[in-house]
Parts: sequence; structure tokens; C-alpha cells
Amino acid sequence: MEAIEVGAGRVWGPWPELLADRRPVLVVPLVPERPACAADGWGGAEDLPRLQEGWSAAFDGARLVVTRPDGTAWYDGPLAAARDWARAVRAHRTLLIVTGPFTAPFDLHPAAAAGRLSVLTVPARLVDAH
Repeated sequence: MEAIEVGAGRVWGPWPELLADRRPVLVVPLVPERPACAADGWGGAEDLPRLQEGWSAAFDGARLVVTRPDGTAWYDGPLAAARDWARAVRAHRTLLIVTGPFTAPFDLHPAAAAGRLSVLTVPARLVDAH
């Protein structure tokens, strides 16, 4: 995970996590190019996120593509994920995405404590990179 330039500041790229029950999570700093609107199925962190069938996520071991219902990419880029994370994607076939007004891992907890996170659960699959 490395910081990237976005607008006037630096924002960390998305990073993979596993919940206590081993479900895969993608933590993504919110940037204007990746909106998290309720109209697109996003909910608050206090909501139990329903699976949004129109969305999809595909991971090839190095690159993750998350696609909106209209077919455009919400995220398309590298993801440094451990083998356990990829196995969790295969096992659960879903991906919980968490985003909000944070730019680095250190900013996540304050955003969560303030109730400012958005969540979305999408169908996910592993794909062959070849």
C-alpha cells in the first residue's frame, strides 16, 4: 500500500483486511473519483449492508476491479493482498467495501468513531490473470 497524489494532497491506496469471521474487506479512502452514494446502494457503518447484485469485484491476485452497476469501474488498480485474503474472497464470494473521509490508515478510526464511514457489499470472485 502506498500513498498516491490526489488533488492537492496524498491519499493512501486501498488496502485489504479480514474481519474476525474471515470475511474479506477492502478499505478505501474516499476521493471524488470514487463516490459512495446511497442511491448506488451504499449505507452507513451502522447499517447491515445488503449484497448489491449490480456491483461486482474481480481479483486476479495482483489487481482488483470493482465495477458499478452501469459497468464503469469504481476502482481498478493494484492490490497487495495476502493469500489468506484471496482465499477469503473465494470462500465468501463477497467483498465488503468500507470508505469514508480518511486519507491513511491512521485516519480510519476517527472517521469510524464519528460515524462517517460508508459500506457496500458486492459479489466478488477470483479470476485468472492469464
